[in-house]
Amino acid sequence: MEKKYQTVTDTIQRWITSGQYHENDKLPTESELMAQFDVSRHTVRKALGDLESDGYVYRVQGGGTYVAERRLKPVSTMQSVAVMATHINDYIFPAIISGIERVLSAQSVSLMLSSTENSEELEAKNLSKLMNSAIDGLIVEPTRSAFTVKNEAMYAQLAQSHVPIVTMNARFKDLQVPYFVMDDFEGGKMATEYVLQHHHTHIMGIFKTDDQQGVDRMNGYVYALQKANQPTVATTFLYQSGKSENNMGDRLRKLFAQTDRPTAMICYNDKIAVLAYNIAQTMGIQVPEQLSIIGFDNSSLASSYGLHLTSVNHPKANMGRDAAELILRMIQNPTKDFLSDSKTYTPELVIGESVVDLKQ
Repeated sequence: MEKKYQTVTDTIQRWITSGQYHENDKLPTESELMAQFDVSRHTVRKALGDLESDGYVYRVQGGGTYVAERRLKPVSTMQSVAVMATHINDYIFPAIISGIERVLSAQSVSLMLSSTENSEELEAKNLSKLMNSAIDGLIVEPTRSAFTVKNEAMYAQLAQSHVPIVTMNARFKDLQVPYFVMDDFEGGKMATEYVLQHHHTHIMGIFKTDDQQGVDRMNGYVYALQKANQPTVATTFLYQSGKSENNMGDRLRKLFAQTDRPTAMICYNDKIAVLAYNIAQTMGIQVPEQLSIIGFDNSSLASSYGLHLTSVNHPKANMGRDAAELILRMIQNPTKDFLSDSKTYTPELVIGESVVDLKQ
């Protein structure tokens, strides 16, 4: 019974948070729910009772069950901003979050952190919790942003409830909210032009295609190759979060074992660039003499493992600071449209020692 009860509870909650049922809409009757879920009346009543306790529904004696209005925030002198990112504990994300935290703490605003791990299901669960929490604003990195945002209706419902929203690293296609993003197309173009200027004609690009950043970087890479006034042999190596990302090492080993391997690689980020560097080293391939590598983000990894990586800079803490400053302004001015305050950061190629000129 426990499993069936949880299924009923979770499904009705999802109906509400996704916007399938709106405030004061009548839900199906107990008999209809019993038939739909093939459960007993006791199970349905237990699920509805818990949903009522959690503020999702209210019941009218003899009149059925209805969607409750979004609960009012408790009276509090402390404002709270939620930050939801694909990751929070590694790579460049601690720096971004540090930039946010410094701004919020200076204004005595509390910070609520959550991670989606680039999972749409976990994103939905986190959003459901936030919709019933006393948050004053949301800074979010959309999950799997290269695709139609699966949970955009939940974001829209938050916005309709007058919760200000700002996005980082990607923007919503349909929901008009302010965003802070890199010009990743220009970054991909810039990195590719750099290896072309260093006389590389056999080039590979490695890009993550379920995040908008990766797609834009790939498009910049392709554009630069198409505009090059020199013959090139160019390939792309595409992957997504999950299994193909976990198999990256094996794929790189197979690539490096080929006699016609590329002389230069443009990598989606510094993590991939460092992985490629370490695998090349174990296979006796010298960087940059035999393999030039460019990364993205200019993270702390760019100067690790004895490598001084050439990398496209990411604003990191500055992006976090800018997003936090804007969300506070949005909270203070709830009727103003702040879309024009969005910011696209101009990329900068930080020159290291991982690219060689083949004509020198």
